[in-house]
Amino acid sequence: MVFGELLLRVFLFSLAGIPLLILFGILLYGFPAQAALLYTREEGWILLGGAALYLVAHVVIRKPERMYLWAHEFSHLIAAKIFLRKVHSFHITSRDGGKVVIDRTNVIIDLAPYIFPLYSVAAGCAAVLLRSASPWVPDVYLALASFLFSMHLLFSAEGLFRGQPDVKRSGRLFSGAIVFLSLLLWIPCLLAPGTAAGWKGAVSVYKGWFSASGADARRLLLYARSFF
Repeated sequence: MVFGELLLRVFLFSLAGIPLLILFGILLYGFPAQAALLYTREEGWILLGGAALYLVAHVVIRKPERMYLWAHEFSHLIAAKIFLRKVHSFHITSRDGGKVVIDRTNVIIDLAPYIFPLYSVAAGCAAVLLRSASPWVPDVYLALASFLFSMHLLFSAEGLFRGQPDVKRSGRLFSGAIVFLSLLLWIPCLLAPGTAAGWKGAVSVYKGWFSASGADARRLLLYARSFF
């Protein structure tokens, strides 16, 4: 892709990213009230503890860069296979990092490692299968899910702010809007395997969340129209 075509692509994608950022803001505004219906006070403390534990590991001890790198490159690989792309090579090394070479890419393949929290989803699947094995499984899962999701969120934010090649191809504004919107929408689904409310609670949260956000969007639109 020549430089001029890249600039045009980034410009057009950035324009598309503006309404997505507005949508993210609306959904984020209404999320806390709805999410509070999904978990109990005790479950909330477990989630907070898992997130705090990862922050300590990330800032004070050592970033699990190699662990994240595996998920990052493997997500590229999965997305490429889904879109029937030809994979020429796939490797991860301590010196050069990771790389997936495919014949051609698209927005989903580029952003797959950011919008798909691979480890969190894998942990959720394991929790669903093992939930009846022990009464401690839900609590352990919530702590682990919070830990893994915090890892994914921080590494994704770092990748966006540093301007990784995956992000630059569509521009930081559009990429950031897609990534943070996607991760926000994942949260009720990822909490469901470990909460007492379960999947019914997650469905209820999504319904209430989208309904409340729709009302907020209409109020915002009416407010914007008042200036014209």
